[in-house]
Amino acid sequence: MDPRSGSRLALAAAVVLGAALIAVVAPWDARATSPTGEGQAAHSRSTSVLATHPAATARPVVVPISTPMPTPALAVTPLVTLSEAQIPIVYHSQQGGDWCDPADIEMWLQADGVPVIESDGYAATEDYTVQQLFWNYELLNNDGYTVSEWNASPYAVAVTLDHFGRWDDIGDAPQPTAEAAGAVISYSLDMLQQPVIVMVGAGTHYVLVTGVTLSAAGVHAPPLSVTVDDPLAYGVAGTPPAGSNGTETMSWNEFTDWYTANTSHGGVWAGQWVLIAAGIPLVG
Repeated sequence: MDPRSGSRLALAAAVVLGAALIAVVAPWDARATSPTGEGQAAHSRSTSVLATHPAATARPVVVPISTPMPTPALAVTPLVTLSEAQIPIVYHSQQGGDWCDPADIEMWLQADGVPVIESDGYAATEDYTVQQLFWNYELLNNDGYTVSEWNASPYAVAVTLDHFGRWDDIGDAPQPTAEAAGAVISYSLDMLQQPVIVMVGAGTHYVLVTGVTLSAAGVHAPPLSVTVDDPLAYGVAGTPPAGSNGTETMSWNEFTDWYTANTSHGGVWAGQWVLIAAGIPLVG
C-alpha cells in the first residue's frame, strides 16, 4: 500500500471517530446552553431550594391585649425591675374635705404628663382650680348617687380620670378579696406602669398607690409592699415636711389593715375592695 494512501485512511478514520464522539457529547452540552434554557442549567444542583421553592411570606403575629394601656407616655420614666416598680409622683394635698379623689387624679395625670385644660383653653396649674374641675365633673357623673350616698362613687372617679386623661380604659370593677385587689395592683404598677386609686378605711377615703415590690408570685398575686400617696396625710391643703416627698411605704399586711372591704356605701361596691385602675371593667 502506498504510504500516502495509508496516511489518508488513518486520517479519515480519526475524523470519523471524532465526529462520533462529538455526536455523543453534543446533546448534553446543547441542553445546558440551548437558547430555550437561556444559558441556565435546568434544576442545577447548585440552585438554591429557596429559589425553586420560595418560602411563604411570613405574616406578623398579632398578640391580643386583654388589658389596654392608656396612651400618654409617663412624664417621668418609672423605675421597673424584676421585683419592683415605682412611679415618680409630685405630691398634692387635697384642697377640700371631700377632695381626696380629685387630688389622686391630679397626681396620676401629672405623672403621665397630661395637662388639665380649663374651659377657656388654658392649662390649670393651681391645686384648688384643678381639683375643683375634677370634683365638679365627678358630681355630674356620680352614677345617680347623691353626695351623701357616695362622695364620690368609684364610677365617678373612673370616668373623670378617663375624661381628663382622654383615655377609655379606666375601670372601677370591685374586687371580692384583698388578694384579688392586690393582684390588680401588682399588674397595674409592674406591667402597665400606671398608679392605682384605692379606697381605704372601710370605704371612706381614696389614696394613690404608686409603687410595689413584688413577691415570688409576680404580678398574679398581691405585692410584698406598696408605696402610697395619701392626699390627706398632712391635712387639707397641707404640705409635706422638709425632706419628705409625701409618700409612705408599708408592707402588704400593714396596708390591708387599712385597705379593707367597703362597708360605708352601697351599690355594686358594697362589701367589696374598691379600686380604680387601667384595664379593668367599668361597672358602676
